[in-house]
Amino acid sequence: MSTRGESIFGVAMSRRELLRWTAVASAGALLAACAPGVSPTAEESAPSKAKVRIIATTQMPISQWEPAMKRAVEQLPDIDLMITQTNISEGGWAGYSDRIVTQIAGGEQLDVIMIAVEGLGLLTDKKILMPLDDYFLADPAEKEILETDIHPVLREMLQVDGKQMEYPFSWNNMVLYYNTKIFEEEGIDPPSKDWTWEDFLEVCLKVARVTGGADDRYAYSFWGSGMFGMAAWYFNNDTSPLNDSWTASNLMDPKVAETLQFLADLILKYRVSPNPQGWEEWAQFHAGHLVMRTCGRWCISGSLNEGFTTYDLQYQPHRSGPFKTVVGTDGWGISTSTKTPDEAWTVVKFLSNKDASIDMTKAGGNIPALRSVAEMPIFAEYGPPNTAIFYESLDFAKTVPSPKNFNIIDPILNRHYQTIWNGEKSVEEALIAAHAEVTAEMEKLQAGRASFASAGLGALAMACGCNQ
Repeated sequence: MSTRGESIFGVAMSRRELLRWTAVASAGALLAACAPGVSPTAEESAPSKAKVRIIATTQMPISQWEPAMKRAVEQLPDIDLMITQTNISEGGWAGYSDRIVTQIAGGEQLDVIMIAVEGLGLLTDKKILMPLDDYFLADPAEKEILETDIHPVLREMLQVDGKQMEYPFSWNNMVLYYNTKIFEEEGIDPPSKDWTWEDFLEVCLKVARVTGGADDRYAYSFWGSGMFGMAAWYFNNDTSPLNDSWTASNLMDPKVAETLQFLADLILKYRVSPNPQGWEEWAQFHAGHLVMRTCGRWCISGSLNEGFTTYDLQYQPHRSGPFKTVVGTDGWGISTSTKTPDEAWTVVKFLSNKDASIDMTKAGGNIPALRSVAEMPIFAEYGPPNTAIFYESLDFAKTVPSPKNFNIIDPILNRHYQTIWNGEKSVEEALIAAHAEVTAEMEKLQAGRASFASAGLGALAMACGCNQ
């Protein structure tokens, strides 16, 4: 596609004009923008160019972006950049995505949005994000970074229908954190990459000390909710809660039940794991009351803050099928509601660059999408010895299931998981109930898309005068 000019309804437009038209149309102001006699904007009529206010929002701590804000004063002299934090602590990515939709619908200014793959389908389906392909085509330096310094798995994960919707910034997998000091004290060798569920259970039974007292030591705490937290356990048993296209439930697969039963037994039968609901594993891990946990790289930040160093990393144990780990990524995208898309692109590039990635690395945050940063000595410096486990895992990683209705499906699964961990329902009972709900929601999604397509064809026929 040429970047020199586009056309809409036969009218030649520059790329900048096209993007502005798209932004205005998405905000429902097309007629006003196209009306004759529109007065020039303040920016166009002012004798000296005023700074353009760009508001970016992220789930990451604002403190991580303080160095970038200082650099922005010099490096972005024509932009007044403001970074806000949208809450992700309640409802995970499902809740975060809903809050973004609500802010946009309420008319709040959001020019640049960070969203993970879990929320990308929803925001794209609601036309909140604009494709970045034309910007990359017009910016060879950034296009080269995208294609040579970012793993294909990461950039393709943030594409929808072949269009690049976000500039990948960071990502995570799920790995096992283990207390090296306790392993040594118990005479247990560090786990190997190819260890099995049986190997893992044997270690759990050796290190657990659970009697119901204040000095209890649990062997392992798992993230018992969230598509991302559960995915690697499923993937390493060659299954998933959804089918490969994320359009239907796969909860009746016997391997799903087998996986959940293994995890439930850790809590209810062997008593080597706590109920994950409401249990603070960060503090327990650092205090020596927890020997193993699963998390992404962001958990390194807590250990850095506590000065905790007697731990290392390994992949989660494997049961059947290809060896896999889960991967999810986030990135920066441009909101269709922005009135200044070119300036928003400037901010997207700025917040995706090496300096911003290094800031995140020092804070113990996610894994940078830029391979060049992940291979820097500083990346290994801020973490345990086996930090190479992170970027290398992309070669056999599988994307976290992220349907367009993730904000609905994820809470359904979490609710039914909790009935298993509490012992309220058997695995079979919970899965039958969850399968019925997920199937109903997927059917609604497909019916909604069919209705939308039908309505779109009808509108097109009317516009073309094709009605009979």
